[in-house]
Amino acid sequence: MVIAIAQIINSGTPIPNANVLINLNSSGLDWVYAGPIGPNEWGPGLIQPATYRASEGWRVATAAEWAMRPQWTDFIVPGNPGGIVSPPSGYTDHNSYIFASEYWGNFFHVDINDYADGRLTDGVNGQIGGVPETIYVRNTLAVPEPGTWAMLMAGLGLVGVVAKRRKA
Repeated sequence: MVIAIAQIINSGTPIPNANVLINLNSSGLDWVYAGPIGPNEWGPGLIQPATYRASEGWRVATAAEWAMRPQWTDFIVPGNPGGIVSPPSGYTDHNSYIFASEYWGNFFHVDINDYADGRLTDGVNGQIGGVPETIYVRNTLAVPEPGTWAMLMAGLGLVGVVAKRRKA
């Protein structure tokens, strides 16, 4: 009997943008650093496959997208508050690195030194076994900011008022 391991934060909670590389290099692609091992590498659920969060658009990369994947340095938080200059192993500080391992499995960390050494996968591309780091991709989501929603709703309301006055 195989028992799946529960994720620290389940798929009912969307991954916050702060834990994702959004529209990396204006490519139209978002990337998430999902964890310190390959999908299901040490057993079901330790790191989930991309399909686990397909409702958020996450998937494996095409060969062309994989060729444009982020470098380990892209995951350093802008402004480098931790003063990071070399890739550490077993890193858990969300204030210095952008990662989302808690949303994909039962890990609180990533091993950035493995990423820097090229041990990387999405379960299809890259190194499939041997404890690679996992990343996934999605097309950048075009979600309007809350202020934009307010303007859209006000505009629709105005159109409704004008249409009602014309009808009367």
